[in-house]
Amino acid sequence: MPAVAKVVGVARTLTAEELPGLQRALGQQLSVAWHDGPLHFLGAGEAAVQDGPVVAQALATAARTPVEVTGPVLAPPAPWFCGFDFDATSAKDAWWESFPAARALVPRLLLAHSPEVATLTAYEAVGEDGEAAARTRAEEALRRALVRAAPAEAAAPARRAAGVREDVRAWEALVGRALDALRAGMLRKVVLARALDVTAEGPLDVARALERAQAQAGGAVVFAFRAPDGTTFLGASPERLVRVRGRHFTTQALAGSAPPEEAERLASSPKEVWEHAAVVEDVRSALDAVAETLEVGDVSPVSLGYVVHLDARIEGTLRPGVTPLQAALALHPTAAVSGAPRDRARAFLRAQERLARGWYAGGVGWVGAEAADLRVALRCALVRGPAARLFVGAGVVEGSTAAGEWAETRRKASPMLQALFGETL
Repeated sequence: MPAVAKVVGVARTLTAEELPGLQRALGQQLSVAWHDGPLHFLGAGEAAVQDGPVVAQALATAARTPVEVTGPVLAPPAPWFCGFDFDATSAKDAWWESFPAARALVPRLLLAHSPEVATLTAYEAVGEDGEAAARTRAEEALRRALVRAAPAEAAAPARRAAGVREDVRAWEALVGRALDALRAGMLRKVVLARALDVTAEGPLDVARALERAQAQAGGAVVFAFRAPDGTTFLGASPERLVRVRGRHFTTQALAGSAPPEEAERLASSPKEVWEHAAVVEDVRSALDAVAETLEVGDVSPVSLGYVVHLDARIEGTLRPGVTPLQAALALHPTAAVSGAPRDRARAFLRAQERLARGWYAGGVGWVGAEAADLRVALRCALVRGPAARLFVGAGVVEGSTAAGEWAETRRKASPMLQALFGETL
């Protein structure tokens, strides 16, 4: 897609009375959503899009494109929201056909709010008619949005039309092949994924699912990206890929899983501790070429309510000249979603997993020339009309069992099933 020269925006502060109507209006026609703790962003339409089959090229073009806003605005420092594949060399299936390897967009309307303030910004790409004309179009779009916004009735919860379709035998065979590769010394760890297919009695309400996901998110970031054909990718990611401000970066090593009642066992389990250490080692190795300094924090359990993981904060300073995108792509995909050694794990997954991951276990967030905040796309689903495909995964190391990892993936599926249907397996 051709690059955009510049994007301009016009922003206005909202009153408490205007916010609910705009939330519902944009939620029903969203192109992107990003809910990170107290900060909430809902985007509708597309003012500018950059996509393509080469992740680095598509996102770098977007990150270099300036976005200039007039008026009070609460927004990410770089309003190019983006998503990209776990493995851009892998084939797509019918579920992912409308999602390119990488896509970045600036929404036409972006509602942003925190506990203190709410703003609405209208964006327009600068075309041949010039920057002044683009600003005039943005001002008109902002005016129309404020006039038309009105509270809407919430849809009734969707009900499942049938049971969840999942294949335990295929999972057992895949885990068996992974354990064979581990015993042969080909791998130290591999993260396997599977899909759960669910159908509702009527079209699924993405806006309502996002509200439910936020209510149970804990420390996760809730996100959604809508493709041009209406298919929506949404989830609640507990894992940061990288956050960059200038040269300072923050990432994390998140691995190991247990039910909440087994948090104490998790921290002392040799299998789980070893799995987490493999992720720390992978992050260190990945950042070696781009980081000037790096510090790994203490390892501790972190609870998401339905599951507990081992977590360690990792931060440091990038080398001069390294961009936020370069730091992200150096880390992606970490051992937490692929395995170790990374190249061998990805080769194994291409040959054996037989699942089109698409953006699952890829990256989602926003990116710019000097800043970025990207999460690993986990605990997520694709929604198309009444149908949903959920993606879940588990790390297999020596000592893993198919039954144990199956139970882990079912725990990880529970929050998205709750968000979509108000019930779990």
